[in-house]
Amino acid sequence: MDLLVITWNYPPRRGGIESLVGNLCGGLRNKHLVLVVTSPARAKESFERDTYRAPYPGLICFALYALWRGTSLLLRNPNVRVVFGGSALVTPLVLMLARLFGRRSVIQTHGLDIIYRNLIYQQLCVRWLKYCDRVVANSTYTARLLEAKGVQRDRVSVIPPGVRAERFSCQTDVDANKRARNVQDRKVILFVGRLVKRKGVKEFIENSFVKIVQKIPEACFLIVGDTPTESLTQGDNVASEIKAAVSKLELKNHARLLGSLSDGEVIAWYQACDLVVLPALNLSDDVEGFGIVALEAAAAGKPVVATRVGGIPDAVEDGKSGILVVPGDYRMLTEAIIDLLIRHQRRLDMGEYGRERAWQEFSWELITDRYDQLFVSL
Repeated sequence: MDLLVITWNYPPRRGGIESLVGNLCGGLRNKHLVLVVTSPARAKESFERDTYRAPYPGLICFALYALWRGTSLLLRNPNVRVVFGGSALVTPLVLMLARLFGRRSVIQTHGLDIIYRNLIYQQLCVRWLKYCDRVVANSTYTARLLEAKGVQRDRVSVIPPGVRAERFSCQTDVDANKRARNVQDRKVILFVGRLVKRKGVKEFIENSFVKIVQKIPEACFLIVGDTPTESLTQGDNVASEIKAAVSKLELKNHARLLGSLSDGEVIAWYQACDLVVLPALNLSDDVEGFGIVALEAAAAGKPVVATRVGGIPDAVEDGKSGILVVPGDYRMLTEAIIDLLIRHQRRLDMGEYGRERAWQEFSWELITDRYDQLFVSL
């Protein structure tokens, strides 16, 4: 059974959806022919087999190209039985191609792509989800969002993202990495992710981290990530707001923005940190659909302190692989982090439990098999 994938989000662009779609296609290619039609490439990007990129930037160009290229690929490849979409954004494209050629339609959804507040987007993209043969939700929370949009429950499959646990288990020189950043002998709290408002980094600094430093002066907050420049939904310069908060609160010796790092550097910081924080906000117009950072932290053997928002409870097992707190309760968030920074053995126990859970429940081999079974069943 071969597969045609239509997706705006695809590596080497970086982000949760890009990582998910890229890893899924890579895993499925071990068993099937997977043809990918996606957004434009930069000149320096390398060629990838069976991947077709729109020649010019912009959504309209991408949509027209996806229809033209998708049609030609389906005509040449009769064994392609499923047209798969990387997000709700491409639902009308997937449905048109699937209906025109008598194939099955499957859309992968992530949370924000369902609730994004734009009337035209809701009418052109989200409303058609209920006509797909199957819609995949990345969490139980996202599944509830789909049902609220009229998608029948029996057409929704919950399949979480995966994690390449073996990559995060590779040993690095932790001491050398900490010395390079001059954070040796510090308690390192790590954040990894796009710097958008829903992540709550600025609010965490203002309401929680400043109090953590008062209790634990050797605490250090490292922020890996940057403001997304290619996002279709995010436009605020959150990085500048964070820098302003750090300066105002005189935390320059305790909080640092490291910017966008390579995958190897990110893994090194996962291993060097004491814990990972995901202080997401509860916003009506934006949502943390899953929280793949929590899986990466777990794979590296580090506990996660996060807010109970969106799909994060699917990624963090409260009290076992980390601690979940009510969004906006910065007192509890502060106390949870201080407790873990002080109690070394509890950090180790939570980290080890999270590592085992990442291997047993979220390895990409297992997740790819679940998608494979879904496609075959259709």
